[in-house]
Amino acid sequence: MMQNTKTNKQAIKTIVRMGQVWEQTEENEEAGLHYYHIRDALNRQWQTIGVNVTDAIQVFENGNDEVWTRIIQPAPFHPDLTTNDLIHMLSIGPEAWRIRNAIQIILNNVERRNAFVNRIVNVNDEDVLNLLYNMKKEFLKRDQLSNQKFMDLYAVNPVEALSVYFLESVDVHTYWEWSEAGGTYSKAIQYKQVKPEMTLAEAIEKAEDEARDLVSGY
Repeated sequence: MMQNTKTNKQAIKTIVRMGQVWEQTEENEEAGLHYYHIRDALNRQWQTIGVNVTDAIQVFENGNDEVWTRIIQPAPFHPDLTTNDLIHMLSIGPEAWRIRNAIQIILNNVERRNAFVNRIVNVNDEDVLNLLYNMKKEFLKRDQLSNQKFMDLYAVNPVEALSVYFLESVDVHTYWEWSEAGGTYSKAIQYKQVKPEMTLAEAIEKAEDEARDLVSGY
């Protein structure tokens, strides 16, 4: 019926044929079309159409169109959803390490992971990354780690603290670069108050600029 463009790569758990789309008549060549209900790996229920199961799966994989293929029942809240669970449900392989890292860093609590499941529609690398980075911007603006929690964590594990505060991957080398530039927890807080979406690379550059200005007397 339609070409399989794989806009929606979401794994299917169950598929059930429902009623006909149109009544059977001699003039109606598409009377063999049926509705199909699909339960995906995220536990959402979809409605799609097809002349048979194979065709319905192809239509489903072409993605949401808000008419024939759409989510009719969202996933229930999963109180124990882990990042590993979500990565498995989305069928994200080890080669997609950027997506895996982003999920682990950005969706760092169960509420955020469930919010992601509630907001994602078609499952493919581009849509997953776009939603992750849109949510990251929202969290940095409105749901950032509190300054007190950041300071407490920084005193114990500055690498993890910077990762959680900036919502990006931070290793010990990046931390050394930050520290050598004169970076401290108070500077990170100061920078973030002005620009919540500031990246750690931008913060390091700003700290370096401030250090150079201090040395030159400006």
